[in-house]
Amino acid sequence: MSTVCSVYTHFLWKLEHSVVCYNMSGLFIPIVWVIGLLPHTFSVLLIAFYGAPFSNVIPRSNFNGLTTKKVPIHIQQMAMKAQGAHRNGHECFPLFVAAVLIMNGSPVPFHKQNVYAISYAVLRILFNTLYIFVSSEGVSLVRSLVWNMCNILTFSMIIEGVVAQMRF
Repeated sequence: MSTVCSVYTHFLWKLEHSVVCYNMSGLFIPIVWVIGLLPHTFSVLLIAFYGAPFSNVIPRSNFNGLTTKKVPIHIQQMAMKAQGAHRNGHECFPLFVAAVLIMNGSPVPFHKQNVYAISYAVLRILFNTLYIFVSSEGVSLVRSLVWNMCNILTFSMIIEGVVAQMRF
């Protein structure tokens, strides 16, 4: 047990050291892209599990006419919401990339850039989860709040990166 605890403690120390001492924010560009892709993968697997045929020839038509494919209505809705989360993730992606690149070209400390990038990734995971699984109007407002937090975070990254480069 002591060895496991020692390995775990060493891992946590290395992780904390990396966040503080190295700029890892650029690594979050592909991570956030994958986070945006996961809902699409989930929706494809979901409809395929229920017997809906999948065509890679015209992939964007796979979600048209699911009712004729005998997929239960709640599964259709979940698959369509997952597609919405996927599209939203890729719509927001360019702004995140711009924010990371602006901050990387600025004198903003590495640990701050890392915290911004990690926070954005965590918020996108939360957004995707809420988008796919929430079915009440009231709780969907939380999803909108998380979406706004993501945007505020990216704008903060851009503003802080630009302001840090200004010389007064």
